[in-house]
Amino acid sequence: MITDPETKEVLINELNHMLYIAEIQERLISVSYYLVTDELYTIDHAIPELIKIINLLEKEQDGIMYRIGNLDGISFEHRS
Repeated sequence: MITDPETKEVLINELNHMLYIAEIQERLISVSYYLVTDELYTIDHAIPELIKIINLLEKEQDGIMYRIGNLDGISFEHRS
């Protein structure tokens, strides 16, 4: 069990981040699969979903850049 609150918070944040990425990947795979296999699922259906996925990826990129910006002055000696 993790007892250090800072470590626990970092772990929870990283797990949430991984879940978020997995959800984006699942949406992209679903849209791609439906386009290939389902004759009723058309490009008109896929375009709004792809736009949502692109927006999610842009938000993720912004979040990564924000986290990188917050690293200024943090010591990484204790992390390995």
